[in-house]
Amino acid sequence: MTIMKFNERYEVERELGRGAFGVAYLARDTHLHSQRVVIKVLLEAEGRVFDDAAFRMRFDREIKALARINHPHVVHVSDHGWTAEGRPFIVMQFVEGESLRDAMRGRAMELERAAKIISQLGSALSAVHNAGVVHRDLKPENVMLQSASDDEFAILIDFGIATVEDSRTKQHEQETWAGTLLYMAPEQLRGQPISASDMWALGVVAYELVTGRRPFLDTDMLALRDASRAVVITEPKALRPELPVAAQAVILKALSYDPSLRYTHAHEMGKAFLRAVLEGSRTPPVSRPLTELLERCQELFALFDEFRNPDSLRAFFSIVELKAGQQCIGWGARLELDQLLNCLLQRGRDYLGQPLVDLLSALASRYRDDYRGQQCQRLGDSLKRLLEQAPAAGR
Repeated sequence: MTIMKFNERYEVERELGRGAFGVAYLARDTHLHSQRVVIKVLLEAEGRVFDDAAFRMRFDREIKALARINHPHVVHVSDHGWTAEGRPFIVMQFVEGESLRDAMRGRAMELERAAKIISQLGSALSAVHNAGVVHRDLKPENVMLQSASDDEFAILIDFGIATVEDSRTKQHEQETWAGTLLYMAPEQLRGQPISASDMWALGVVAYELVTGRRPFLDTDMLALRDASRAVVITEPKALRPELPVAAQAVILKALSYDPSLRYTHAHEMGKAFLRAVLEGSRTPPVSRPLTELLERCQELFALFDEFRNPDSLRAFFSIVELKAGQQCIGWGARLELDQLLNCLLQRGRDYLGQPLVDLLSALASRYRDDYRGQQCQRLGDSLKRLLEQAPAAGR
C-alpha cells in the first residue's frame, strides 16, 4: 500500500472531504511525534492558475499572514508547500470535536449558547482581520466546537480560500468568485470580498443559529448580486419570538446591504449580540403601566434636539457621562427610538431600566426651566417607582 506523503514529512491517513476549491486530508507530522494535522490541497478553479508567478507570491504572502494569527478561537496554520503536481497545500492544526453544523442538529439552538458561539467567532474574525486576512467562507461547517470542563469553545477553521488585503493600498486584487453561496455578501458575490463580507457571513450564521434556517434562498443571492439594494428577509424575531429586539437589531445590522453600515469590527458585533441575548433574558415584565410610560418617553424624546440622530445623542450621552446610553446607540444614520428604549430598559446597576431613568433625570436637569424638563422629571419619578419593583440587574 502506497502512503501519500507531502514534503516527505506529512503522511496522509485519510481524506476528510473535498469541495470545489480543495481537498482536505487527515495526516501525521512525522517531524513532530506523529502529531495529527489537516492538510488542505487547493484545486485549480476559474481565474486561478498555480504556475503563475503572481499567484505563488500571493499564496506565500497569505500563508505568512495566516501563520501570524495566534488566537484561541482560530485554527493554527503551521506550514505550507507544493505537491509534486504543482498544487499548493496548507498545513493546519487538527481540531477534534464536532462541527457547528452537526451541533445544530438541523434546528435552532438555545439562545445563550448561540450568543456565546457568535461572540467567540466575532473575536476570532477580528484577529483574522487584524492580520490582514479575509476568511471568505465562514459557515457552520467551518466552525468546530470543543468542550473543556463546563465550557464550550468555537474554533474557526479552513482557510483554503482566504485572501490577504494589501496593506499598502487597502484594496484587493480582483478575486475569483469563491465561497459558499448562501453565506456570501453582495460585494463578495460580485467578486470583491472585503473584511465586511465576513461580517455578513457572521450575521447569516447568527440568523441560522437562532431560527434554524438561513435568511436567504438561492434566488435571493442572484438578486443581491445584481441589485443595488437589500433583499427583504423575514425578521428573525418573527421566527423566534423570545429573541430580544436588541439581538435582532445586531443581526440585521450585520446583514446591511451597504458594507459601511455593518459593524466595523467583528468582535464588536459578537459582544453586542451576546450582551443583547443575556440582558434580554432578564428584561422586566412589560406591564400595561410600563408600556404607557415608555410610549410617553418616545413622544417626549421626539421634542428634543438631542434626539435628532445618533451622533447628536451620542454627544449628549458623553456630556452627561451616561455610558450605558452610549452603548445602546447604533451606528446607522437613523435613530431608532424603540430599540434605544428597549436597550436602556434592559440595563442597570441597581435595577433594570436605571439608565432610562438616569436619561430622564439628565434631561430634567438640563431643561429645568422648560416644560419639557418638568415632564421628564415627573416621567422619570414614575418610571423609577415602577422599575425598582423589577429584579436587580445582578451586575
